[in-house]
Amino acid sequence: MTLTDAQFFAQHPDRQARIRLPEGLITTDKRTHHTSVTHECELDFRRLGAHDRNRRRILVWRTPASHPTHPDFMMRIPFLLFADESVEDNDATLLPILSEIMRNAAKEQNASLI
Repeated sequence: MTLTDAQFFAQHPDRQARIRLPEGLITTDKRTHHTSVTHECELDFRRLGAHDRNRRRILVWRTPASHPTHPDFMMRIPFLLFADESVEDNDATLLPILSEIMRNAAKEQNASLI
């Protein structure tokens, strides 16, 4: 059984980030009673273009307790591994990746405002 993000960070209070596989989510349409399994962040992954589903990962960043607007918030970011890439699950590896993703997103957002 895998740990939820909250359980992981409770057991590892020194960690700020983790990488994991997307979770399967069971949804039921209340009107038709149709049940289906979708994957976490499915639409976000589809927006990344054609890719091998086996390369999908979720990066989870726990914001610092001192964050002015979202203390201890768990941000989940869809992430695709390269063909033969392996990413270690430790803060020294994940925090620079997250920082780069955030900088690129800020640049794109600022460019769209101009």
